Amino acid sequence: MRVTKLGSNELFLTLTRGVLLLGGLLACLWQWAFYAFIIAYILGIAAYMFQRIFIYRPAKRDYRSPASLHLSGVDEVWLNTLDGEQLLTWQIKPRSGMPTILYLHGNNCNLSNRLERVSRFLRDGYGLLMPSFRGYGVSTGSPSELNNVNDALFAYDQLHQSGVSGADIILYGESLGTGVAVQVAARRSIGAVILEAPFTSLRDLARHRLRSLPAYSFLKDKFNSLEHIKQVTAPLLIVHSLGDEVIPIAFGRWLFDAAPGPKEFLRVRGAGHYGLFQAGAWPKVRQFLEHRVGSAGKYGLEARKAVASSSQKVVKLASNSPAGVVRSQQTLNG
Repeated sequence: MRVTKLGSNELFLTLTRGVLLLGGLLACLWQWAFYAFIIAYILGIAAYMFQRIFIYRPAKRDYRSPASLHLSGVDEVWLNTLDGEQLLTWQIKPRSGMPTILYLHGNNCNLSNRLERVSRFLRDGYGLLMPSFRGYGVSTGSPSELNNVNDALFAYDQLHQSGVSGADIILYGESLGTGVAVQVAARRSIGAVILEAPFTSLRDLARHRLRSLPAYSFLKDKFNSLEHIKQVTAPLLIVHSLGDEVIPIAFGRWLFDAAPGPKEFLRVRGAGHYGLFQAGAWPKVRQFLEHRVGSAGKYGLEARKAVASSSQKVVKLASNSPAGVVRSQQTLNG
């Protein structure tokens, strides 16, 4: 058998072609890697700059006024912030001696979505100051952790300057609003704080929901409630649903464990993230308030009796009205 040997020149040419081919392949791969890096970098910058669009989600439903919802006793009041924004608030004057709830709402919300809660506060004699965060409902401006916390502090100060003592102010934070409420409770004197479906921090929540992405490392807004809760000395109630599909109940438990106390934890069955009041949470929340807040305990029962008495008078008046008048009222209501 005859073996053909390559000469030195042919071997050199073969090696040169191989090196050139490998170099071209590496250059091509490097070029594509560079393009991929540039695209990822641009997307990362865009995600960082516009992340608040994904964090804050105002309700898509149109806002409705208390009057259009036939909610008497609830006033619309504009709150002018120190930096020139306008926040719409719903306000209820408390019955004699009763405390006032400073309500900080959650995501996917405007004030008219909280009709059921407002009705219960009104029925039981509690005062209410419920501001709509910037960019939610008809409030102006853009939401952020700094803006939301400063606006809640401003609302508290306005309430305090109107003559409501710190001991008669109840902070109620719902979902995203719990991150604001904890910071206000850590910096102001209050009678009690209620956290409904809270989270430990926005970073922890993002890590839980986006496990495959390191997005939590680039958050502008931290809402580190786990750290701020250590400075909260007012009586605390955490309300969380066992079936919460948005913020698992473990987050509420971790926050509860970090709080110095006095504190209580209410686990609610038969509800998701949004259905705690429908599942019967409010009577137990009210019981906590009447036990922990002096004015609520002293005047709460009297307020409910007064409301019940007023309702009975209305029913009695309707029953004594001429049939034609009653039919007319029913037609108007319909």
